[in-house]
Amino acid sequence: MVRLKFKENDIYALEIKNINEKYDGRYIIIIKCSIDGWNDNINKRLFRFKITKDKKIPKLEELDDLEYIITHFQHELNKYFPGEGVPFEELRKKRDKIKVYPDKYGYLYTCISGIYFVNKDIPNNIMYIGNKKLKLPKHEYIPFTEYGYKCDFRLWNKIVERLVEKYEDYNLGKSKWFTEEGAKVVKKARLYDIGATIECDNLCNYLKEKGILDKLFEDEEEIEDSLTYVGGEDEDPFEE
Repeated sequence: MVRLKFKENDIYALEIKNINEKYDGRYIIIIKCSIDGWNDNINKRLFRFKITKDKKIPKLEELDDLEYIITHFQHELNKYFPGEGVPFEELRKKRDKIKVYPDKYGYLYTCISGIYFVNKDIPNNIMYIGNKKLKLPKHEYIPFTEYGYKCDFRLWNKIVERLVEKYEDYNLGKSKWFTEEGAKVVKKARLYDIGATIECDNLCNYLKEKGILDKLFEDEEEIEDSLTYVGGEDEDPFEE
C-alpha cells in the first residue's frame, strides 16, 4: 500500500490506462493545493489536475504549458450562493462588485477538487515529479464556501477515468449542458433558486413584522430538551 504525505505544491503523475487510444499512455498530473481561508480538513484533501499532451512524463519546467482539467462548472448566478444569512438584496449588492468571467453559456469554471479519503487506496503507480508553485488556472472561480460548489471524489479508484470524462465534457465542451438549450435549463434552475430565496426573505420579514416568527420558536428549547436518543453508534455513511 502506498502511503504519502502530500505537501503544498507537490506534483505527481498517474498514467492513463484502458480508456481509449486517444488517451492511453498519456498522464494525469496531480497538484496538491489549498485555498486561503478554507477549513484545514478540507484543504488537506484539495488538488488540481492537468493532462499531458503526449505519452511522456513532463519535466517540472514543462508543467505550466499543460492544460488544467475543469472539474466543475456552474452558472454565473451561483455567485449569489450561499447567502451568508443576510437578505438577498443586501447580498446581491455585495456580490455584484465581485468580478467573474463567464463563458458564452454563462458558466464559471473550477479546477480545484477534493478527494474525501485522500490517504486510502492511493494507486501504486503514482509517480512523484517534484514540488513547484505553478501558474493558477486563468479566471478560475473559487466558491465562497468550501462546502459544495466544487467536485469531490470519494476515493482514488476510477479517478483517472472520471478526470478524462470531465476533460471531454467540460474542456472539450461535449457535455449536453454545453449547448444553448442546456444552458437555458441551468440558468432557469438558478433563477428559480434565487426566486425561492427572495420569497423566503419576504416571508421572514412578514412574520417578523407580525410578531409571528418569535412565537414559532418559543417552545424550541423545551422541544430539544425532550428529545431522547435511542439509536446505536452512528455509522459513517461514506465508509464502505
